[in-house]
Amino acid sequence: MGAMRGASGGDWSPGAQLGNLEYPVDGDDLAGYRALVGKGGHYPNLLADDCSALLRQRCGPLPLTTLWRRLEFFRPPVPGRRVQVGGWLRETDDADADGRPPRLRVAAFAVDEIGTEILRSEAVFGRAGAHSGRARTPAVGAGEPAPAIAAGGLAGVGPGDTLPLGTLTLPAEAEATAIIAGWLEAGLGRYFGDDFHWGGRLALAYPNPDGSRAGDALTAAAVVTARDRRPDGSLAWRLAILARRRGKGRDDVVAVGDSAVAAPSPRRL
Repeated sequence: MGAMRGASGGDWSPGAQLGNLEYPVDGDDLAGYRALVGKGGHYPNLLADDCSALLRQRCGPLPLTTLWRRLEFFRPPVPGRRVQVGGWLRETDDADADGRPPRLRVAAFAVDEIGTEILRSEAVFGRAGAHSGRARTPAVGAGEPAPAIAAGGLAGVGPGDTLPLGTLTLPAEAEATAIIAGWLEAGLGRYFGDDFHWGGRLALAYPNPDGSRAGDALTAAAVVTARDRRPDGSLAWRLAILARRRGKGRDDVVAVGDSAVAAPSPRRL
């Protein structure tokens, strides 16, 4: 990932700094990311999972897994510019017998080398096998796409309509929770384009984060839960997200969450 700089030690108190990361994003990174997650993807650093990378850099390997992740997109990385990331502990549970907390929350932000903010992220990490406590399945149906979607537009799409987000076979070369987040970013990007990349939000919980394996076949959909016109004329969309693993007698939820996007994005006006 390139040069990394950070603190060391065992301070688990809220507010403790996790140091910094720095790495390039070039055209090859973007092409490789889209080959994995789909052509709508714009954020190859999602696969690095900045919160997780900062934690590993500072503390080394931990018996923790990603339970929940929240992402706020400010603008796509510009190929050729280096990305700089900083992070800190937001909150932690009390340390157990080994001196390490069984659950903690990390926040991070990424800017490029000229100071342009790219994204903000948060993640909750817990012991392997722990349940996130956030994974409530939304009312995501398996209905057919609305005709307006099939025609390539969102003009006639409203609450209750389903946006298929595609299918994915999990590859062996990346952490499942990171790949799933990137894949859903790409799926939403195909519908909302730059409006999602310049201000969209995505929050995901993983009901069984250790249960996904390379080769698993996933399918995902988003259901529109709200579409409201703002005073500035933009449309505010809310969507419920559900990704499932299917095949060989299995049908279980791998990610559940919600997303928000304004179209057109105020950041582009």
